[in-house]
Amino acid sequence: MNTEVTQYTTGFKGGKPKNHKGIDLIPKSTSETPEVLAYDAGTVIQVQNLDGVNESTKNPGMGTSVAIKHADGTVTRYQHLKYNSLKVKKGDTVKKSQVLGLYGRPTNGNSTGPHLHWDISLPVKPSEDSIKSTFCGETRYYVDPIPYLTRSVKHEEKIKYKVNASALRVRKGAGLNYDVLTTIKRDTVVTVYDL
Repeated sequence: MNTEVTQYTTGFKGGKPKNHKGIDLIPKSTSETPEVLAYDAGTVIQVQNLDGVNESTKNPGMGTSVAIKHADGTVTRYQHLKYNSLKVKKGDTVKKSQVLGLYGRPTNGNSTGPHLHWDISLPVKPSEDSIKSTFCGETRYYVDPIPYLTRSVKHEEKIKYKVNASALRVRKGAGLNYDVLTTIKRDTVVTVYDL
């Protein structure tokens, strides 16, 4: 999302039953409806535009959602987006950080409140803990997004990001309880180093 996130409410394998395939993200501001952005470039392989009432589909629990297959075979899914907010359709090629739709307010699908469910699945069984499932007719292995993304950045690799939110707050530590050290303005390009 292009906003500051408070936390994820349900982590990987959390919730009931304990087979949650991703993480649930909530924006810090409960009044805004931020844009949901593509994690990386790829091809849209599934879209659903569900209103939370008339959900006669194979995957009603996902609500209004988008799934993208990336060049390396990974699939990312974005679920519980706002009804009628989708900016992409099946077969579209998307760029990294392209707007897919809006955060779901009100919520839809199998959801107890507004949040963005985001998950990553791989085409082959990884060495780390995973959940095996079928999606779009393929066997997929869902992994915890946080450690997966952390380990995919190599030592001393640098990544450039463009700030898409109104501002990026750099904090003293990991978490919202730490003091803000500086604020970086929208459209500023920042380079992040993995040390």
